[in-house]
Amino acid sequence: MFNLSRLDPLKTSHIAAIDLGSNSFHMIIAKWDNGQLVLLDRLREPVRLGLGLGSDGSLSDDARTRALACLEKFGESLREYPSRSVRIVGTKTLRSINDSRQFLADAQLRLGHPVEIISGDEEARLVYLGVAHCIAPQTGKRLVIDVGGGSTEIIIGEGMSPLLKESLNMGCVAITKRFFLEGSVNEKNINKAFIACLQELEPVCESFLQQGWREVLGASGTIKTVAKVCEAAGWSNGVISADSLEKIIQQYVRHGNTDLKMLGVAEDRQAVFLAGVIVLKALFESLQLKEMTAASWALREGLLFDLKGRLENHDIRQASVDALAARFHVNIEKAKRVEVTALALLEQVAHSWELNDTEASKLLAWATRLYPVGLDIAHNDYHKHSAYIVQHVDLAGCSRVEQIQLSTLVLAHRKRFPSKHFLHDSENLIRLAILLRLAAIFHRGKKKDKLPALMLGANDRKITLQIPQHWLNLHPLTRADLETEIRYLQDINYQLALNENT
Repeated sequence: MFNLSRLDPLKTSHIAAIDLGSNSFHMIIAKWDNGQLVLLDRLREPVRLGLGLGSDGSLSDDARTRALACLEKFGESLREYPSRSVRIVGTKTLRSINDSRQFLADAQLRLGHPVEIISGDEEARLVYLGVAHCIAPQTGKRLVIDVGGGSTEIIIGEGMSPLLKESLNMGCVAITKRFFLEGSVNEKNINKAFIACLQELEPVCESFLQQGWREVLGASGTIKTVAKVCEAAGWSNGVISADSLEKIIQQYVRHGNTDLKMLGVAEDRQAVFLAGVIVLKALFESLQLKEMTAASWALREGLLFDLKGRLENHDIRQASVDALAARFHVNIEKAKRVEVTALALLEQVAHSWELNDTEASKLLAWATRLYPVGLDIAHNDYHKHSAYIVQHVDLAGCSRVEQIQLSTLVLAHRKRFPSKHFLHDSENLIRLAILLRLAAIFHRGKKKDKLPALMLGANDRKITLQIPQHWLNLHPLTRADLETEIRYLQDINYQLALNENT
C-alpha cells in the first residue's frame, strides 16, 4: 500500500520479500551486488492457513495463531528495515477471509510492515517475473505454471512480459480439504478430485492452447517436490512427465493414505502432496503437456525484482496507469495540467502535513490520470464510474489496498466529500483528496488559461489559499467553485480560507 506518512528512512542495502501463501509462509532476504540478486537468507513455515478457512470466509483460531506466531519470527529479522525495502503479500486465502482487516492489522503489528493482498492476476504476473529471472527466456513463448496451496496460476509469456494469465481456484491445500481431509486415499476420491480440477480448467484451457508455447516451466513447492521425486526414483533427471505423475498417484492408491513417506517429499508436505500431484496431472491433460521443467524461483523472487524496479523508479504501476488512461480515452494533455497543479500544491504543504513526498506524489499523480476514466461511460456522476473502474480493473503491480486508495481519491475529486469511503486512519489520504479537488477546480473548463501563482498553506485542518484577486474576478466560475468547496470541506471539519491578493 502507499505509505503516505513522512518517516525518517533507515539506511539498508538489503531488501526482503514475504509470501503469505495458503500452504506455507516464505521469507527471503537479499541484496544487489553488481546488478545481481544475491540471496542471503530464506525462511519457510508450513502454516497451512488455507486449512483454517471456513466456507463462510472465517479463519479458525488455530490457523490464526499459527500464522501470527510465524509472523512474529519473521518480524524479528525485519523491524530495522525501512518499509520501502520490504514487500509482504497475501494470496488466495487472505483474498478469501472475511475479517482480513483485523488479521492484517495483527500481522503488521508483528512484522513492523504492512501486508498487501494481491489479486490472482497480480500473483500470476509476479510468478512469471520470478521464473523469467531464474531461467533466461528463449526465443518464442513459454508456459509457466505455479501450483500453490489455494490457487494455481497459469501464464503464457514472451521474454520478460506475461501475455495471458489466469488464477484458478485449485491448489494442494484446497483440494486436500475437499477430497482428502481424513487422509484416506482410493481410486474414487482421486477420480473426483481429478475431475474437479478438469472442470476448473475447462473454461480457460482453449485460450491457452490457441496461443501455443515452446517450453513449459513450473514453479512452487509442489512442482519442485515432484521434480525431486522423479529424480530420486530414477525416472528422469528431474523433468516431470505425465507418466511420472501417474506413478506417484498409484503409489498413494496402494498405500491407501496421504501419509505416504516418499523419497524427495519433506515431512511437512506429505499431507497435501497428493492433491498437488492431482492438480498437476489435470494441467498436463487439459493443456496437452508432454513434460515440464521445475524453476527454482517463483512469486517471492518476483516480488524482489518488482521491488527493485520500484526503488530504481522503474515502476510497472506507472505503465498500468498510463495503459488504463489510454484505454478509456483520457485527455492526457489536460490530465498533465491537473497533475502539475496538484503536485505544486503538494510541495507547499507536504512538510506541514508530514506527508511522504515520494509516495504521495505517485498516488496523487496517478489519480490525476485516472479520475476522468468514467467519462467514457457517462458524464453524469462520472466520478462514481471512474472509482468503480479503478478499483476493479486489473492494474498490474498494484495490490488490492493500493487500488482502493486510488479509487477513493478518484471518487472524492468532485462534489460532496465521500467521507464514509475513508477509513478512520485515512487522514493523509483525505488531505491528498483535498489537493486533487483544488487542482481539478482550476482546470475544470476546456480553456488552457495560464494559472496565477497559487500559494497554499496548511496548519492541521486549516488551509489558506492565496490567489490574485484580479484573476478570480476574470474567472467567476472558478470563484464560485472555490466558494462551494469551502462548504464541502466544512462537512469534514476542514476550513478553507481564500486570501485574495491585490
